[in-house]
Amino acid sequence: MNVRNLENFQEALVCQYRDLIHEAILESETDHKTRMDLGKLNAKLRVICKAAQYDGLSEDVLSQLIDEAIPAPKAA
Repeated sequence: MNVRNLENFQEALVCQYRDLIHEAILESETDHKTRMDLGKLNAKLRVICKAAQYDGLSEDVLSQLIDEAIPAPKAA
């Protein structure tokens, strides 16, 4: 696999996992999107992490995608 194909493959993986994380968040929302079932979200993210590891996506990239999808709460 040449460098260009490898870059395209990595970009496709990132897009795929970004979508999977977003979908997991949406599926974990409850009460008309005012609450989050954290247990359900955690379980879904664990499955996504295992799949990403199998696909060769680095843990740092996956962590960044999760951080982008789930921003830290604002300080009061």
